[in-house]
Order: sequence, then structure tokens, then C-alpha cells
Amino acid sequence: MYLATHLLLLWHLAMGASAVKHGMIGMGINMYKPVCAYACHDSLASLWLNCTTFSTPSDDMAGMDMKLLKRMDMGGEAEATTSMECVASNMPWLQTLAYCLKDRCGIDGVGEKKIAKAYTTLSMSDTAVYSEMLPAESPTTELDADAMWLNETSLVNYDLYFSNRQTLQEFEYQEDTHVQLSVALMVITVGVTLLAGLYMKFSSTGLGNLIPVGLSKFLLLPALFNGKHQTPLAGNIGYAPSRLLSLIIFLYVFLNLIFSAVPYKSVFPQTSSAWFSDSKSEISTYVTNRTGVLSFANIALAILFAGRNNPLIWLTGLSQTTCLTFHRWASRVATVQAVVHSIIYTYLDFWGGGSAKYYANVKLPYYWWGIIGTIFLCLAITFSMLPIRRFQYEIFLVTHIIIVIIALIGCWYHVVIRFTYNWGYEIWLYLAFAFWGFERLSRMAIIVYRNMVGGMATQAVAELMPGGTFMKITVFPSQSWTPRPGQHAFLFFPSTGRFWENHPFSIAGWDNGSTTTVSTNSKSNQESGVTTTKDIEKDLQISAHPLDTDSTSSQALSHTQPPSQTQISKPFSRPSITFLIRPLKGLTSSMHRDLSLTPTEQTYLPLTLEGPYGHSANLSHADTILCIGGGIGITALLSYTQFFVESRRSSSAAIKASRLVLAWSFREREFASIIRDMLPSDARALGVEFVWTCTGAGAGKEGDEGVGEGRLDVHSIVKAECGGVKRLAVLVCAPGGLADGVRRAVVGLHGEGGTRIDLHEDSFTW
Repeated sequence: MYLATHLLLLWHLAMGASAVKHGMIGMGINMYKPVCAYACHDSLASLWLNCTTFSTPSDDMAGMDMKLLKRMDMGGEAEATTSMECVASNMPWLQTLAYCLKDRCGIDGVGEKKIAKAYTTLSMSDTAVYSEMLPAESPTTELDADAMWLNETSLVNYDLYFSNRQTLQEFEYQEDTHVQLSVALMVITVGVTLLAGLYMKFSSTGLGNLIPVGLSKFLLLPALFNGKHQTPLAGNIGYAPSRLLSLIIFLYVFLNLIFSAVPYKSVFPQTSSAWFSDSKSEISTYVTNRTGVLSFANIALAILFAGRNNPLIWLTGLSQTTCLTFHRWASRVATVQAVVHSIIYTYLDFWGGGSAKYYANVKLPYYWWGIIGTIFLCLAITFSMLPIRRFQYEIFLVTHIIIVIIALIGCWYHVVIRFTYNWGYEIWLYLAFAFWGFERLSRMAIIVYRNMVGGMATQAVAELMPGGTFMKITVFPSQSWTPRPGQHAFLFFPSTGRFWENHPFSIAGWDNGSTTTVSTNSKSNQESGVTTTKDIEKDLQISAHPLDTDSTSSQALSHTQPPSQTQISKPFSRPSITFLIRPLKGLTSSMHRDLSLTPTEQTYLPLTLEGPYGHSANLSHADTILCIGGGIGITALLSYTQFFVESRRSSSAAIKASRLVLAWSFREREFASIIRDMLPSDARALGVEFVWTCTGAGAGKEGDEGVGEGRLDVHSIVKAECGGVKRLAVLVCAPGGLADGVRRAVVGLHGEGGTRIDLHEDSFTW
């Protein structure tokens, strides 16, 4: 009973009585400084005063004088309550506290101003002044360690004071350490990411020649086991990161393990603890608090690395695939730490008071909000496994966001209800909210800027390509912007009814303002293999002027017939961006089905564009460029081919190489003619060479001039380019098996014949 009264009063004073504080513990917030003052206070907090009131189960005894109740020896049957008003007006208590602060804090060398400030806080009196409350004569009677009453000004029991002092000092040291290690974790993680970005930029320049070949072959280029990287591991458990990224992830996990495990120190056996019965419960409390704070820090990191507009991507040039890999690992670490935090506190409840204590605590709002937070973090991890992501990514994404929001709400109420805003635990959640908010606001700003600013709304035209398998979308942005090779954009298709759904597509090419053409696929043309071209802007009346509010960009899908007259009377042109899409399932399948209804016509396509995202590979120091693609992966390589040709035309310093080899393997026979029509007409004359193979039925038939049969022999292709040049840039965008084969070939041939190979991978293994 007495201990409960003590802890209740201590809790009330330490957590509830102070004003809202700003910062985090050890960084703007002090818990128990000066510790001598708080130790003096806690040594007196459980004592009964002459104004303490008692209540009993019997109404007949309500209001009886407390001394009479004491003499009746009611013991555990009576509940004592010492109000703040009682404490603030009790002279023995005020004078004993003042003298203890003078004596003990004087020994610690605390200044008079700090002592007076601490006294004002701890005395709970608006009128008591430290200097006035000091007794005229020093007290001579020391309270017993088990004293229950304070009736006169006394000396605080030294053993009790020392126990409180050590307990408070060690607890605050641990809380400071929790925050310091969490901040260090974030700084180290962000710092390593920035260094990784600097390495990427450094390795593609002339300084990359300084990197030892052996280091590149062993650490920088291979996949984790020099095997699968873009291909899922056995059982679809995920993708194996590169060896360098795997090392960084290992160090990150190891750092979290170390920070969760050390340093801890108990006040036992030097003294007894005022709060803990033994060192086991004390250390367990420190560990569970540490994992809780670290979990919050890792949640913030996980959200930072999840965004498309992650500032680290802008600064470093890291791919979103790399950042999402780290996002998943940060999420896993945060979840494990949250589970450990929950398990240890549950264990402490059962250990300290049995099931009764646990079931009493679990009814408290802060407790069950914490349970909700932990459970939903676990659900977020469980339902983000690769098989679920691959089965239906959009459903996964929506449910994942909802689950994480619920988890964050649980974490928020867990700390705010428990501690209000006194100790700054909510700061970690503020960081998480800030990262998420920045991401969403950035995306909204990009969408508005790319589609609604500039006087013209974004418009798009879709068409079914020869063979009826692939779709080509030509987008006319609301304002002119210059795409870069290797970039991608997210496209929204509101006409599908799923206005929130968007998909990333590689930019296959662009037109800076010359007449844009598309293929027309009449039935006779498809049968004869002949492809003609039309001017999109005339045939589909794409406007070069500001659109009215009823622009087709906000209407449903509409198929048009060739217009009887053009909308304008003078020639014009409008910049455009081209996407080539293979329909899979879901949204792209629905679009393909709609286009198939009128395969000979071009179609207005209501569309919103978000982007561009991604960074271009630095090719300025490569003597030869080798592009290796598979299937629809050719789209990303087409942009590099166009960039190469345009740079050669203008003798730009962005390209040093005089040769670009475009090696491509595809399944559909008609795919070759589609890509030929999208290539610059002078590509071959300006140094583009082609190594194409078809793996599908009918490969090698007449009309497939220059197209071989079977799969690409990537090892032979890479080897053929080694030896004659000092720097070879290899760009790959292909299905997992082919991409992994290219990586293994690059690792094996790097340095052969004095050729250094820079590998640039374009993938969406999300």
C-alpha cells in the first residue's frame, strides 16, 4: 500500500505536473537534473503528513482524524492520500526538502540559482521560496529508512537518499543513451547513404579508374552470392541485393543489434533500487525502453526510404529499387524491436504482479494502443511479402498504406496517452509524419506542375501496335520539359475508374517539337506488314493552344475518326514523350481490351503524368556503350539510344563513345518492326550497331533481316567488347534471368584486357 502510494505520487510529480517540454531527453529535455534535488524529493514523497487523509471500506470511519486511524493500526485497510495542497502548505515537509537540497546539492556543487529553481518545481507551492524555507537551525534528527510520518523538520535518511539518487541517475543516463544511439543510428544511416551516392558518381567518372579491379570484382559488382539478383530467390522470399548493398544492410542490422544490447548498468549491488526489486527487472526495463525508442527511429527511416521523392535519391542518384530494399529492412528491424519491447513489458507485468497486473494494465488505453501498434507493424511486414506484391501490387499498396497508418496511430496514442508531451518520444513520430507528408505534397506539386501549369493541359494518344500485343502512348505534357535517358514516369488513367492507381513506365523516347508520328494499323496493313505514319496532332486534333475546361484530357476514352478539317489554320508542333507498354493484368489489361475494340483508330486517352523520376547513367567517360535488353526492357534502352544519337549529332561532351551496341532478345516476331520504327533514322550512320535475336515461334523467317534466333549469348557479347577499350559501359534492362546473366558476365570479365566495366542496371523489382 505504502509503495503504491509512493509510486503514484512519484508518477504524478514526474510525469504529469510539469508543463509540456520541447525536444528529446538529453536534447532539450532533462528528466532529473539536478539529480540531488529529485533524490531529496523522492526520499520524502511517501511520507504521511499531518494533512494526509485516509479512506476505508467503512463509511463510518470516513473523516476520522488520521492520527486516530494510525493509532487504530488499520494498516493495509486504510488508503492514504496526500494532496498537492497538503504538501504545498506543510511546513515540516517544505523545510526538510529545502535543507536536503542545501545539504546534498551543495555537496554536488550545484549553484544556488539552480537549487532555488529546482525547489520551486518540486515543492509544488506557488508561495514557498527556497531561501525563506531553510530552517533557522540545522535539523539533527535523521529519518529512519522505514519512516512513515514526517511531523517535524528532519534530515533525509542517507541510505534512502543514496538509493533514490542512484536510481534516478542511472535511469536518466539510460534514457539519454536511448536517444543518443537512436540519433546516431539515423545519422550513420543517412551518412552511409550519401557516401554510397558519392561512390556511384565517383565510379562513373575518370576517377573510377582508381578503384582496384579486385575490389570491384569481389564487392562492388557482384550480387550477394554472384547468382540471383533480379530473379526472386527460392520460394519467392525476395530478391538478393548486390553484395555492396548486402554489406550495408548487414552493418545496419548489426548496428541495431549492438545498440539494443549495450551499454546497460544496474545500481545493484552498490545499493538497492528505489524502483526495481532486482537487477534483472531493472536491466529488462532499460532494454525494453531502448528497443522502443530505436523502433521509432527505424520507423522514421523506413518511411524516409519508401518515397519516390526521397531527398536522398535526389542527392545521391540511388535508384528507387535500392531505397525500397532498404525500406523493407528498416521496417523489419523496427517491427522486431517493437515486438521485443512488447514482450519484455508483458513479461515484467507477469513477473512483478502475475496475470492480475497484466490484465489490469491491458485495460489502460495507452497499453492497448501499444498492442495495436505492434500488431499492425507485424501485419505490414507479413502482407508485404514478395508473392503478395507480385500477385496484385495495387491491392498490396493500398492495404499496406492503411495498415501502416493504423500502426502509426497506435504508436502515437501509446506514447501521448502515457507521457503526454513531456519526454519527446513523439518527436520520432513527427519525423515519420514529416517524411510521409513531404512525399505526398511533393507528388501533388509535381502532378500539378506537370499537368496544369503552362496554359495547356496534358493530353495523350494511345494506339495498338502491329500484331495487337503492344500499346504505344504518346503524351503531350502541359509544358515543355526535356526527359533524360533511363528516366521513368508514373501514369494515372482516370478513365478506368481507378483514379488513384498509377504505374511506372520507362520513357522510350521524346520529341522536342518536331512533327510526331504514330503507326496506323489498318487490317490490310497488318496483314501485309506495311506500316504507314500519320501526324497525331492533325489527325487527333492535339491542341497547341490553351485548352478549355472541357478538354479531352479529363473526358472518358474516346475513339476518333479522321477530322474533316483541322482545328487550326497554321502549322505547329508540340513536344511529346513516348511510352511503349506490354499489357499484363489489371489496369494495362483493361486499356488493351478497350484499344482492341477499335484497333485501326487512335484514341484520346485521359491521362495524368507524374515525373520524371530516376537518374541517367553517366556515360561521358565510356569508350563504348553496350546496351543489353530483353523483351519490353528495350524501352529504357531506346532512350539511351536516342540520347547517344542526339549527342553524336551535336558533338556533345556528354558522350565520348563512338559506338553503341544495342543487343536485344525478344519473343514476339512483330516486335522488331515496332522498335525499328521508333529508332532514329540515322542511328546506324552515327555509330549504333544491332545484335537482335528472336526466341518466339517463327523466328528467322523472311523479313527478319539482321535478327538471329535463340537467346543472347551475353558472355560472348560482353567479352567481344572487352580488350579494345579502356572503359566499357554496360546498360541492362531485362527480365531477371537475363539481367543476372549480364551481371555475372560483367563480374567475370571486368579488368580483362585492361577494360574496366561500369554496370548500370534499370529495374523495377519492387
